[in-house]
Amino acid sequence: MSTPRRVVVVAGQSLSHLVSMLEFAAMCLRRGLAVTVAVPDPSLTTPTFRSIICRYASRLPTLSVHSLPPPPALDAASAAAHPFIRMQAASRSQAPILRDFLRSLPDVHALVTDMLAVCDLDVAAELGIPGHLFFSTGAASLSVFLQLPSFCSGRDGNLKDLGDTPVSFSGTPPMPASHLVDAVLDSGTDLYATVLDVFGRIASARGILVNTFDALEGSAMAALRDGRCLPGRATPPVYCVGPLIAEGGEGEERHPCLPWLDAQPECSVVFLCFGSRCTVSLEQIGEMAKGLEKSGHRFLWVLRAPPAFAAAAGGPDAALSLLPEGFLAPTANRGFVVTASWVPQAEVLRHSSTGAFVTHCGWNSTLEAVIAGVPMVCWPLVAEQWMNKVYIVQDMKVGVEVRGYKRGGLVTADDVDAAVRQIMDMEPERRRALEERIMAVKKSAHVVWKEGGSSCTAFTEFMKQME
Repeated sequence: MSTPRRVVVVAGQSLSHLVSMLEFAAMCLRRGLAVTVAVPDPSLTTPTFRSIICRYASRLPTLSVHSLPPPPALDAASAAAHPFIRMQAASRSQAPILRDFLRSLPDVHALVTDMLAVCDLDVAAELGIPGHLFFSTGAASLSVFLQLPSFCSGRDGNLKDLGDTPVSFSGTPPMPASHLVDAVLDSGTDLYATVLDVFGRIASARGILVNTFDALEGSAMAALRDGRCLPGRATPPVYCVGPLIAEGGEGEERHPCLPWLDAQPECSVVFLCFGSRCTVSLEQIGEMAKGLEKSGHRFLWVLRAPPAFAAAAGGPDAALSLLPEGFLAPTANRGFVVTASWVPQAEVLRHSSTGAFVTHCGWNSTLEAVIAGVPMVCWPLVAEQWMNKVYIVQDMKVGVEVRGYKRGGLVTADDVDAAVRQIMDMEPERRRALEERIMAVKKSAHVVWKEGGSSCTAFTEFMKQME
């Protein structure tokens, strides 16, 4: 029997990237590849990060997990820099450690590293190993990121001065300049230069694996395949290998929110959740509560307190004290507020009672909603979430946007009420068109990994390049 080809997956410290990368590792194992996942030293990661690694190692007995020794401490300037700059500095300092580890393995046929760890590609090239990037967000964001270095180099002044002036990129709908990742809005900073340098090096990968599927992002994939994102320069192969999302929950007991959902009418509940890390201000929590009460609709709200309050309060239930006085009693018969650090989001979205999803537009959440066939109310907060909102509403046409606020602004109670009503009280013809589009995308998502499906075919192409 021949020895299986080995893929080394290098995980960064981002939780939102970690799960999809581990799901990719699981897919590699199911396709007969040997997989080693290299993770940061435990001293550098959070308890949640380590718990996820342990859970996957237990679930996948043939998965090899290796903790890389900690890199040398950063110099004072790097340690005090923006987190993204610190991450790039740490990646560079870890390069010799990764190089030694790869050399210690008998044979490596491909290295797959985090979408922003472009320094790892240099190590792979030095050792003659095909180096790939795993893109944890969608193909549309990839297309924009590839175009941003040339887009920015040809402009004078700051992009932030354009405000909401539309800007255009191949493969995506026009979007307000203010919706681009905030690191590129202010030129002349170290962060601006670092981010554009990373984006400029994405194309040096042997291939790019993207957590998406063709039917969801056809326009972006056409632009990538036609070479329109990098005129005059070869675009590496792009493999759509999604949707890759975590299945199942933590532990065997059902979350308390699920029996409550069981008792609600079909498609009657608005689910509000801003991911595992994003929070809003105390003032915004008050406006959300008032808006939900005013809407009159059933809701399941995952309430996370701002970090400073959470650290001082000591326990998750203390977040309930942030709600306006008199909110809980009047809404008790139609609302459920969750203050735990984790909810089974995919299971909530699949529940027949869930009728809409108010989301921060994180990519994992977007995919989970698409797979469940639940329309989204887009309320982006940070990073590329504002770009994702444009794709969800204008290109995918599987959601609507919260109106009446700008980046960093306050969404008033009236706007929260209007956002909920916009989708829950949508006039029948518009609702039918939205549901037909959502069901079509959902159906596509459930066949991409079947024999002959687009993601199955893309993964086979990725495997062939290792032969």
